[in-house]
Amino acid sequence: MSKKSRQIECLERLNQMAVSIDDILQFLVDEKIFAKDDIKTVKSSSDHAKQVQALLSDLKRNERIQLLEYEWQVLPVERIKLLIVTDRNQKEFTYDGE
Repeated sequence: MSKKSRQIECLERLNQMAVSIDDILQFLVDEKIFAKDDIKTVKSSSDHAKQVQALLSDLKRNERIQLLEYEWQVLPVERIKLLIVTDRNQKEFTYDGE
């Protein structure tokens, strides 16, 4: 499985279990690195996780995000963490299956 596929799967699982993709998008809007009007484009997509993964990768590539880290541990207990660090702030989106 490719790194990109794994990131998309991680976002899908995080969205199912704990954190709404809307929360991630809202953080990006609050940090002023993503336009509120562009949220509609992501939401109109048939695959939200794929769109968000592409968006985050693009923001990282263009250095609008300083650090983007996915962590997904399935055993012994499922744990998911998405860390986003911007110039002004950092936010961790997590699910801990305990």
